[in-house]
Amino acid sequence: MLYMSYGMNTNRDAMANRCPRAKPLGGFYLPNYRLVFRGVADIVPDDNAAVPVVLWDITEQCLQALDRLEGFPHLYTRKQINGGWITYMMNDKTIFGPPSSSYYRMIEEGYRDFGLDDWRLREAAYELETA
Repeated sequence: MLYMSYGMNTNRDAMANRCPRAKPLGGFYLPNYRLVFRGVADIVPDDNAAVPVVLWDITEQCLQALDRLEGFPHLYTRKQINGGWITYMMNDKTIFGPPSSSYYRMIEEGYRDFGLDDWRLREAAYELETA
């Protein structure tokens, strides 16, 4: 099954620890979504944006590990987008807050792992500073 990550699971080393059988299929920019921080990463629909993402081929065991990690179904809900790719989106859309520096660095490293520009990551953090 295909899993699309946009936060800490873009990080190759982190995913290797969480889901050793996950196979990276590549990074790209998903149109019509924007990265936001609610203490942790989330994405929201935005027709004028694109979010860096990584697509993974995962096993059922990986999905179970990701469900636990993402606090499914309480913190994040599982969604299917773009023809069936699995991703997670936060349930509470009212919270906004900065990520920890280690969490931010993990995403930053993940973007580098896949040759993705970190401009949108910096933009999401900057929006919190100026709000």
